[in-house]
Amino acid sequence: MKLEKLNLLDQSEIMFLQNIYLNSFPIEERRPIDQMLNLYEDNRDKFKILLCIKENERIGFFNYWKLRDFIFVEHFAILPEFRRIGYGSKVINLFIEKISLPIVLEVEPPTSHWDERRIVFYERLGFKLWDTIEYKQPSYHGDGKSYPMKLMSLREIELDKENQNIIKVIHSEVYNS
Repeated sequence: MKLEKLNLLDQSEIMFLQNIYLNSFPIEERRPIDQMLNLYEDNRDKFKILLCIKENERIGFFNYWKLRDFIFVEHFAILPEFRRIGYGSKVINLFIEKISLPIVLEVEPPTSHWDERRIVFYERLGFKLWDTIEYKQPSYHGDGKSYPMKLMSLREIELDKENQNIIKVIHSEVYNS
């Protein structure tokens, strides 16, 4: 298993990313694909897109932001045929090994069986749910809507003192809001 940076010159990689992205996230949880690719091209020191490779086969992707004092994982998806057999955990653990900063990510509130499973998945990997902190994901589409989400983190982050600063950084750097 390995993680490789997306090659913008490889159309098969772009098509793979586009297909898994559009099929894995509802429209309110994704930015337009061309905007994501432009961010990647223009901000390679800050915004990364990685493909998850198993035996030379693409099985997933994730993108993340290197922010001030932490990493923000924006999206993570594994192809349906590779889910629930351990590959998601392997990918996240591989990423965790390479990153020393705290990691923060968004999850849907636990209102369905699948939402709860996703939270448990990340908890098994060591993430902690910020269950008492109100958080809304700003719109990717400039319509002013926001969506209730929850934040989870791995490694030490001062929640009591810094959670509002962390949320402000995510909103300004990731969502430009």
